[in-house]
Amino acid sequence: MKTTFLACCFLGAAALSAQQLPHTDLLLFSLVKNTDGNWSVVAPKFLSANNPRGYNNQPCFFPSGEIYLTVQEAADTSQTDIFALDAVLKTRTQVTATAESEFSPTPMPGGRQFSVVRVEPDNRQRLWAIPIDRADAGRPVFPDIDNVGYHCWLRDTLCALYLVGKGPADPDRLVLAGTRGKKPLWIASGIGRCLLKTPDDKLAFVQKATEQTWLLKTYDLRTQHADVVVKTLPGSEDFAILPDGTYLAGSGAKLYQYKPGVQTDWKEIANLSKYGVKNITRLAYGKDNRLAIVVQ
Repeated sequence: MKTTFLACCFLGAAALSAQQLPHTDLLLFSLVKNTDGNWSVVAPKFLSANNPRGYNNQPCFFPSGEIYLTVQEAADTSQTDIFALDAVLKTRTQVTATAESEFSPTPMPGGRQFSVVRVEPDNRQRLWAIPIDRADAGRPVFPDIDNVGYHCWLRDTLCALYLVGKGPADPDRLVLAGTRGKKPLWIASGIGRCLLKTPDDKLAFVQKATEQTWLLKTYDLRTQHADVVVKTLPGSEDFAILPDGTYLAGSGAKLYQYKPGVQTDWKEIANLSKYGVKNITRLAYGKDNRLAIVVQ
């Protein structure tokens, strides 16, 4: 199913019912690097006009240039599906239409498949690989791991997984899992939902040391050692990484940057309140210096 989406004002929507996921919108910006080394955001576009009261979240740029995201239509109280947006052609295409919910679309190494977290009929959350051309329904990547919350591909056979805990004795944790059957390697517990590969092939994640202290860290696959990059903005667990190593994150309506080795703390680079934004959550970087931001 392919439809056309239209630009409109960046206005919030009324609260959704308790059975629906919270309303979120998706904005697209271009990033410009200034002469002082700081980044600015320009040319805003509103990308969720086709679902103005629904859930538009977890954007991810694919090699095709499309933005895949998790969508729950405003009238749907049962599940989420994956959609693809083409901001140039101004089209919106439904990618999955199963009886189950899918989350977290992510391109897989090799370019022929993408992965999603699928909530199966028995409520197991497994990671599935689906052909980009949707030639078949796909298959579970790790058949025996059924509590996947989020994920990040590091190599063609290695994936970082946020595993949802099953009780006080089994907390949420970060592991590395190999597709060739190697036992998952525990990395950390008490982590945030954002997992990203850095330009120098490390794994970036947030560890919630205490309720007040959250640390942005990187894990070196070679040394198996984690280093602190910087303390996060208060309550902020989502971030994006630019090719030059700059981290972007939001707090309220404001967007911040942090460049390791150059800055000592986060620096404000934009205030999006003029677009009706109250809270920035997830961010995603795409080639040609594009930035997708989920807002409330």
